[in-house]
Amino acid sequence: MDPADNPLMGMLAEASEAWKRRAEEHEELRASPEYIQASMAIQRTVRGLFQTLRYCELAVTRWPEYGERFLFPRHQADVAEAVVVAQLAVENGGLNAARRELRYALEVAVNTAYVDEQAASEDLEGKVRFYRGSHVKKQNVDHVQHLPLRLLGSERVSFVNATRAAWVDASNYVHLTKRGMDEKIRLRAEGVRLGLETVEMMSDVAREFHRVCSIFVVLAFESIGPSFTGDILVGGLDENEEWPFHECPFIAAVDAYFDYKHERQDRLMEHRARRTGRTRLAKG
Repeated sequence: MDPADNPLMGMLAEASEAWKRRAEEHEELRASPEYIQASMAIQRTVRGLFQTLRYCELAVTRWPEYGERFLFPRHQADVAEAVVVAQLAVENGGLNAARRELRYALEVAVNTAYVDEQAASEDLEGKVRFYRGSHVKKQNVDHVQHLPLRLLGSERVSFVNATRAAWVDASNYVHLTKRGMDEKIRLRAEGVRLGLETVEMMSDVAREFHRVCSIFVVLAFESIGPSFTGDILVGGLDENEEWPFHECPFIAAVDAYFDYKHERQDRLMEHRARRTGRTRLAKG
């Protein structure tokens, strides 16, 4: 049937052509340096997270009880899975779906760390019972304020606030909130549809990936403790310029905890200047 004889078919043909043009324009956008930079930032963050998890796993092989009795290491794979799914969602235009996965990762990390602290004397079965009980608020990260966060020093309160803020931001995409509705209306008015994300949107979600993964790395270091964290950082990750979490002020605070180490004394001022430069570069 000739589309001219059917108004609906004519409208569909026009809409199809319009969408094809938008898709071609978006492919050009995805090839732009700014878009590629944001996409690569997410990839770099995810690679850095998996590298760090691997280092932690290797470090605690000298502490078999850690893997046998603690919840946090048992659920690292859940966090890793959520981050990978989030990355795949972004690659396919599902930025808000990615944010929902990042919220889940935060909840798992904070609440398993909390159980390991509160039920430290319990075996694995006892910790699981504690988690399942009413003592644990499983659908938020409020328990972060009850963690000792020994390695953070004066940054402890800021870290607690940042963790809760990251969870709140991600929560705006779990349920249909006023903020989510307003944002959707604005994007539609600007002609942005699913799969047609802008460079600004990609840059925002890249920062959110880095924020959430940095929080998880801090919690992982807190979980394995100062001795093993020091082994990982001093003369290890602190010399790796490609490690993406140098830019995080909370990681810098953890790193500063180990400035007393003998291995750092000969170049301590140089190391401190480099640490400050890394965080300052991220702010800039």
